[in-house]
Amino acid sequence: MESTSCDVLVIGSGAAGLRAAIAAREAGCEVIVVSKAKPGKATCTGLSAGVIAGSCDERSSAAHFRNTLASGRGLNQGELVETLVRDAPRRLGELMDWGIQGKMMAGYVFAQGRAPVMGEAIVHCLLKKSEELGARLVGGLVAADLAAEGGAWGANLLKPATGEWVSITAGAVVLASGGAGALYLRNNNPKRIVGDGWRLALEAGAVLQDLEFVQFFPLGLAEPGIRAMVVPPKLADRGLLVNKSGQDVLKKYGIEERPAGEKARDRLARALFTELYREGETVYADLRSETDIWSPDPFSAAVRHILGERYGALERPMRVAPVAHHTMGGVCIDPAGATSVAGLFAAGEVTGGVHGANRLGGNALCDTLVFGAQAGTSAAQWAKNASRGGPALRDRLEAQRARWDARAVPPEDSLETLQKLMWEDGGVLRNRQGLVRARENIKEMMERVGGRDSGRAAPDPAKAVEFFSAAKAAGLIVDAALRREESRGSHFREDFPNQDDGNWRGHLQVQAAPDGEPAWNFRPEKEPPAGDA
Repeated sequence: MESTSCDVLVIGSGAAGLRAAIAAREAGCEVIVVSKAKPGKATCTGLSAGVIAGSCDERSSAAHFRNTLASGRGLNQGELVETLVRDAPRRLGELMDWGIQGKMMAGYVFAQGRAPVMGEAIVHCLLKKSEELGARLVGGLVAADLAAEGGAWGANLLKPATGEWVSITAGAVVLASGGAGALYLRNNNPKRIVGDGWRLALEAGAVLQDLEFVQFFPLGLAEPGIRAMVVPPKLADRGLLVNKSGQDVLKKYGIEERPAGEKARDRLARALFTELYREGETVYADLRSETDIWSPDPFSAAVRHILGERYGALERPMRVAPVAHHTMGGVCIDPAGATSVAGLFAAGEVTGGVHGANRLGGNALCDTLVFGAQAGTSAAQWAKNASRGGPALRDRLEAQRARWDARAVPPEDSLETLQKLMWEDGGVLRNRQGLVRARENIKEMMERVGGRDSGRAAPDPAKAVEFFSAAKAAGLIVDAALRREESRGSHFREDFPNQDDGNWRGHLQVQAAPDGEPAWNFRPEKEPPAGDA
């Protein structure tokens, strides 16, 4: 087995992980960044539209603060939002200094990359900077375990291509592995973003929260043979959103916020899901127009060639449907990026608390930059006084590895099976009957992967690690959704359709009990800050 050590280990090579690596290297620490794919590839940052909220203008910053809290429906952690808005201008300025091509407009930075994945420009910029500073980037590794012993941290990682194990010990760990959007049948995330970091954090003893809040972008292309790229919200507002009966969907559901795909994502996603899956309608975005509706914002202009010309939106209406887009919940952190476990830090979509019950458009990338820097700096400070580990840590890692050796994913289980289950029973519209059904099916899947039904598939530890993580993450989402008996933000219960601040203005938190099972509790949220950040 290959083994190595460093000061700070970063798991994930999207914007949050790379920004953490940069901060840790600037603090003088030896850094290793590991990722499933080639560093910087197959990340949500890379597949994004490259739109980052944040501005150096005082008025725009105040609006950023207010809009973030309004979108979060009373569940944003105020101290995290204050940090987000305060640090955003500095982090955006750094990107500009490091050479990213971008355009500032109305309180947002629009990266000017390759359409429709403009976010690649952000990743390339951060990759170049981290490599210049001497961070070591290693792809092709799946994180299976985290362990802490004697003030040091260790990780077991698998090489799926060869089945070999790699062990890395470190003074501190930064989790930046992304969210869990690919748990759903329709999603626009990289296919392996399935909540690995949630399981790793939970098993390491960290507290997680807000896992029921999964954001569905309402306007994803649903044309056969075309990937589920998103239709820019401002563009959709300038065109028409109609069902096959010719009804204006926004008017039908009383959605007046504009852009609806940015400021009313939750309501619009529910409207489209209802049209498609409850009423048997087809919904179209009709972008044909005698006037230029593509140029008013950079995101719309950037996709005109692909969406309008290559895919045909200039000639005919395009079918649209919601897609799982972002997870608002995850590992609890403080403003410095520290989790509830000493020496473990986290940043980006793997965390919860910044966005509350619904994320404001543009805040995902802002979150990765701000808290990536915070977590990297904090991890470096911690690692300078931490151990690199000894025999006790190595023994613990070896014991953890042993549990995966005989595991396999049975033939009847697959990621697609899990995705279909989550889409139908744990997705846009939820109710007790469907959530209970999903919970029982997921429990059976985890038991099978856990090895209780042996002999039906050859052991495949790498595949088992990823599927077990996905099932664990899906189970946490469903459990949280079943417990929250109200509707708020992106979480909608048909059997509890109203927001209930008297009983549910707070966070469902989960931590592993001594027997390893999830233990849930409810923590009320403080009143939001009275003023602007």
